[in-house]
Amino acid sequence: MSALPAVAACVSQASVPPPPVVGALSSTAASPSAAHLAAQPPAGQAGGEVRLSGEGYPAHGRVVFTFHGHRIGDVTADAVGRFTGVPVRVPDSFGDSAPGTQFTIGATSGPVYAEMLFVLTR
Repeated sequence: MSALPAVAACVSQASVPPPPVVGALSSTAASPSAAHLAAQPPAGQAGGEVRLSGEGYPAHGRVVFTFHGHRIGDVTADAVGRFTGVPVRVPDSFGDSAPGTQFTIGATSGPVYAEMLFVLTR
């Protein structure tokens, strides 16, 4: 939540207006990642293939994929920071996990990161 709504709430309760806010946003503040990641299918078995697609990554940047922290592949993004249908495998080592367990699939390129939940099935 930003500080601006809190200031507005104080203004409505105070009889003296507060001083103007100057520089509410810092130019050095990190902006949230605009990257997006999707898996098809979004659920599957250990050892199964998943195809990953994403956008918002650095142009021609190396994107590294992880499954619950385990590296499962990589790709080079295209000229506009996208990749489509990259095949990766859910690690066999997760085969003993209960059906319905959710794991994170991540995609990282330098400081840019996106993740999504993947549901393990039997």
